[in-house]
Parts: sequence; structure tokens; C-alpha cells
Amino acid sequence: MKFMKKVPLHIQLLLTVASCLSFSSILIAANISFLKYGLIDDFTESDLKQLQTEYLYTLNSKKPGEAHKWNNKETGNGGEITVIKRYKLDENHCKRLQFKSFSGKKSATSYYNFCLFESQWKFVP
Repeated sequence: MKFMKKVPLHIQLLLTVASCLSFSSILIAANISFLKYGLIDDFTESDLKQLQTEYLYTLNSKKPGEAHKWNNKETGNGGEITVIKRYKLDENHCKRLQFKSFSGKKSATSYYNFCLFESQWKFVP
């Protein structure tokens, strides 16, 4: 795949830490390390598990312009995930998502691309 590059060390570290949190099977299918510059440091393990479920739901069921709100009742953290556009990259179906996230300390808006490879959504830098 010509668009894939060597994975930076800081991403590898995030993956290692995340896998130690006992939800590595989800991370294989849906890596959350793309949020490293967002609110990930404020989110609990419970928030991260729910966020994975929520953005996969959005990728699988929402069309461009459609938003999906989520909130973790345990922590009060949450956000809104919106499909910005749908496109193709090397014949793979892709979507660009907008993440509006909030925690008790801060809020952030960020954008990330995902493509469907062998029936699994993968973060595309």
C-alpha cells in the first residue's frame, strides 16, 4: 500500500499502552491512537471503549452530513462524531470523520480519515 508509512514510535507506544488496557482485540480492528492529540489523556478506559464502539457505529451506519452523539454516563465525557465525506483511496472505501469531544477539563474538534481494508476500518494518516 503506497500511502502507508513506517509507524512512528509514539504511535507504537500508544498501541502498546492501549493493548495493556485489556481491549486489544478491539484496537486491532479499530485503533484509537489517532486521538493522541485530542482528549485521549482525559478519557478513562470506559470512555475509550465507548468511543471505539461509537465511531465504528458511525463509520458503518452514517452517511455524509449525519452526526452521532455519545456520552459516557459514568464519567460525563462524550462528544459528537460526524461523517464529513465519503471517498475512495486505492479502490478502498473511505470516510472522513469530524470528532467533537469533551471532557470535564476541555473540548476539542479534530478530523480523521478511515478506510475499509479487508472488511475492517483502519485509520489513514
